[in-house]
Amino acid sequence: MKNSNNIFKKFVLITSILNFPIGIMMIAQAISSKTGEALITNSIAGAFIIFAGASLIWSLQDINTRASIILWNGLVRLFNVFLVSYATTVGEVPQAMLYTTGMDLVLAIVFIVGSVQVTGIPFSKLIVGKTN
Repeated sequence: MKNSNNIFKKFVLITSILNFPIGIMMIAQAISSKTGEALITNSIAGAFIIFAGASLIWSLQDINTRASIILWNGLVRLFNVFLVSYATTVGEVPQAMLYTTGMDLVLAIVFIVGSVQVTGIPFSKLIVGKTN
């Protein structure tokens, strides 16, 4: 059990660190796009991705009391999967977005299931932030 806990924590840490360059690239692309709408929405989205990475790293410092953050990150990723899936029915979705969404689905499952398994706290409690 201890080994799976360490693997989960390392997995969350690595994926959290990857949020930083993704967020920075989104902000840089928004700045270079020269359109107001893209600048605002993509910059804010990039900043939130950076914040998500920082929050996940922070949550790993005391996973038993902060696992709700990891679980909610998984739920947000799962929502993204549903949103992109819906978008494929109403218009074109870039191929790169489909690959990213596939990775988000894997991360969502690992984050949600892993948060419950590693802490032993039921999903119903983690979703509302009750860790004791």
